[in-house]
Amino acid sequence: MTWGTVELEPEVRDWLERLPTAQFATAAFYVDLLAEQGPLLGEPYTRQLDGKLRELRFHLEGRAVRVTYWIAPGRRVVLLTVFAKTRMREAAEVSRARRALARCLTESHTVGEGEGDDGDG
Repeated sequence: MTWGTVELEPEVRDWLERLPTAQFATAAFYVDLLAEQGPLLGEPYTRQLDGKLRELRFHLEGRAVRVTYWIAPGRRVVLLTVFAKTRMREAAEVSRARRALARCLTESHTVGEGEGDDGDG
């Protein structure tokens, strides 16, 4: 049974489309797990970063990958950004994810909106 729906920001969609098949299958497994359990999915699979901002945590070929997301109204999980986990880059990546979340909140993103859609039509 699925808890909610998953929406992809363009960065995450593009990243997933570029993955080799085996890596895509691994990433899809964790995204599906998040869709099934929503806010009930905890560590080690997810971790809170800041306020509503969270990260989905998994490995691809021995490399730690993080996909940032937030739980939006209407039982939606919005995947915001993706990055390879390193100690030196994490603060910058979390800041980037915060900006993506703020943009989503400001633009009131909904399912099916295009990249250039301003939400008026």
